[in-house]
Amino acid sequence: MTSFSESFGLVLVEAENCGLPLVAFTSAQGANEIIQNNINGFLIADRDKNKMADYIIKLIENKELRKQMGQKGKDLSKAYCKENVTKQWNDFISKM
Repeated sequence: MTSFSESFGLVLVEAENCGLPLVAFTSAQGANEIIQNNINGFLIADRDKNKMADYIIKLIENKELRKQMGQKGKDLSKAYCKENVTKQWNDFISKM
């Protein structure tokens, strides 16, 4: 995701749900909530386009890393499934 700013990029959750590793700039604040750096993708500081390119190339060339990060992302994306989000909202509302 190359967005300069993004509150919560649903595209990131959708991508990780499909087993894709994520790459985004830290300036997109939502990415900081979704991506666990070096776990399910890479977060790049200072909008460093060269570093982003390096990480993308690394993922293209390293099938095992791509699969590992993709699987971890799939697992982490479950936190955003309808049942989990509904439960969080219901818990929040019941406490009010």
